Amino acid sequence: MSRFEKLYLAYRALVVRPLKAVVQSRGGIERFFDNYRAEGLVPTRARDRAALSAAGRCIACGLCDAFDPHLAKLPRHVYDGASLLPRQFTRSSVDLPRLRSILRRLRPADLRAAQEACPTGVPLMELAHWLAERSRQLSPP
Repeated sequence: MSRFEKLYLAYRALVVRPLKAVVQSRGGIERFFDNYRAEGLVPTRARDRAALSAAGRCIACGLCDAFDPHLAKLPRHVYDGASLLPRQFTRSSVDLPRLRSILRRLRPADLRAAQEACPTGVPLMELAHWLAERSRQLSPP
């Protein structure tokens, strides 16, 4: 490494980097949102682990879909059953904008009936609330 390269690296480390830290007072989460909110990406925090763990209990048996009255009422391209809450929407935040319209139509009593049919005890109502909270982190619809 030449002397000029060493001086340049020292300049970057001692002058540019500290000045950049002062000018950029925004934290990592804010910069993450600036870069990825438009794509529908929401950061996963430590407190989200419980919801993700509960969603992971889904074995895709489809019993919750059998007790979901909205499956017959809504078009399949809009809603494909309560099983999508733990199987699709918890695994990828990219689909959260599409989920907003679905969550507006779901009723707690209907989700409760689907939840009671689940053999592994996936808490569909809690997942719906958690997913609604995550979708609110995105820019307004």
